[in-house]
Amino acid sequence: MAHTIDAVIFDFGGVLGLPQDPDRASAMASLCGLPLEEFFLVYQRDRLELDRGTLATSEYWGRILAAGGVTPTPDLVERIEREDALGWTRVNDRMVRWAAELRGAGYRTAILSNMPVDKLAFMRESGRFGWIGQFDPAIFSCDYSLVKPEPTIYRLCLDKLQVAPERCLFLDDSAINVEAARACAIHALHFRSTAEAVGELRGAWGLPVGALGENGSG
Repeated sequence: MAHTIDAVIFDFGGVLGLPQDPDRASAMASLCGLPLEEFFLVYQRDRLELDRGTLATSEYWGRILAAGGVTPTPDLVERIEREDALGWTRVNDRMVRWAAELRGAGYRTAILSNMPVDKLAFMRESGRFGWIGQFDPAIFSCDYSLVKPEPTIYRLCLDKLQVAPERCLFLDDSAINVEAARACAIHALHFRSTAEAVGELRGAWGLPVGALGENGSG
């Protein structure tokens, strides 16, 4: 039996956006003088602080460059930051169309995403993300100094939605963030791909999935 859902809450990176571009990640690792595996370790170490907006972008990349023995310069930091922004802002057009389908069918849609200040500024200035305004609310971590998986940011989203948690479905590509949503009584789906999700979205949740296609490729 399908659950009754009134609102769908989307993560950005890995859901409304495609997963990080591996070519951009490799370029960043090379610029930082680190093997890719080691780069990812230091890249993740302070990421939540960056997402919260309590760590400056220059300091964040300065720490990573120091780990690789590379002297930071403003031009180098700007170059790496651009690679990171481009790597995380490829749009998953199928999921954006699906969100529009949901709204057309009477469902609420929201965004709940960890996002650093400069990435969000990049998106707002690019002119390619006007569709974000169709999500109400659109909550980005740096705007509130809160990050997933902290329960406070989920409660903030629920307060702004004015929808009971048990009538919301949250999609995120991070298992940790999914479990945190469930701890707040929000239904949640660990999103790995459209192909994997489409059957459950239709069957377990009773949601329209025409925009995703029967095969849900992508």
